Amino acid sequence: TIIGIAGPLTAIALVWSGLTLFRFVVERWDRRLITRRFRNYVDPRLVDYVLEHPDQAQLDGKEAELTVVFTDLAGFTTLTEKLRRQTVGIVNEYLELMVPIISSHNGYVNKFLGDGIMFFYGAPQGNPFHARDAVMSALKMQQAMPQFNRHLAGRDLPPINMRVGISTGPMVVGDAGSLQRSDYTVLGDAVNLGARLESANKETGTWILINDRAAMMVADRFLLRPVGRLQVVGKSQGVMTFEPISTVDDATDEQKRLAEMCNDMVNAYIRGQFSECIERAGELDKAFGPSKLTALYVRISREFLDNPPDADFVGQIVLEEK
Repeated sequence: TIIGIAGPLTAIALVWSGLTLFRFVVERWDRRLITRRFRNYVDPRLVDYVLEHPDQAQLDGKEAELTVVFTDLAGFTTLTEKLRRQTVGIVNEYLELMVPIISSHNGYVNKFLGDGIMFFYGAPQGNPFHARDAVMSALKMQQAMPQFNRHLAGRDLPPINMRVGISTGPMVVGDAGSLQRSDYTVLGDAVNLGARLESANKETGTWILINDRAAMMVADRFLLRPVGRLQVVGKSQGVMTFEPISTVDDATDEQKRLAEMCNDMVNAYIRGQFSECIERAGELDKAFGPSKLTALYVRISREFLDNPPDADFVGQIVLEEK
């Protein structure tokens, strides 16, 4: 009996090939949908890193020097009282303006904290210029605020401002959480300091505060004015802080003068020369107008003139609010 098997074999091969191709297309499409959906919840930088390094799908914690940034909106409470349920829409518009700035400078958006943002630099991809990118992002974000406030004014809403805290130092970066749910984040004292510096802006009248390590890494690129050795809540020692004013190339003579005069006032206080500190603060007020920072130094200096500090005084300013 002669049986033709070419037809059935050909049909089997075609069906197998067709199903394999179909399965490949479906899996590719599903992967694209999952990736697109995942990117809505996790920064695309982490998604890309995991896709490029599938063997590291679980990112164990490791210690590295990174830069973390915390932002928060001043005046947002007043805005929410007026907007109520429309607040979410305004926050989304604000984030849509700020997140691209962070991403364009190699930042990893970690969390949205209501109207605040937590993001960091140097991970998951290594970046030796993490502090520089963080400060540049903060300046660009501040430069975008007038545009956002014009948008609010067009809707008859009050303006808001953004406070920024930047801290560079050793941190543990990796997955934190349980087996059921984890978060790729940074942990450590330097991270807590960043959050405290954001809040400290309220006491010093500044909008961006960076710690001494960050200042050391960016001093050649940015004009910095010293703000003071701040002892934030939860710390037993003061940390020297600075406010970035502009890039060195874009700095005006007036901005350079401001930085120099602030340096004279802060150094006088650190040396314990409180009368001179008050005098320098007065010169600052005369040149640039009264400020919260000069008022802070004048008040504390007068207190120390009446009640001199201990011999171990190193020029710290103790902050009592988080």
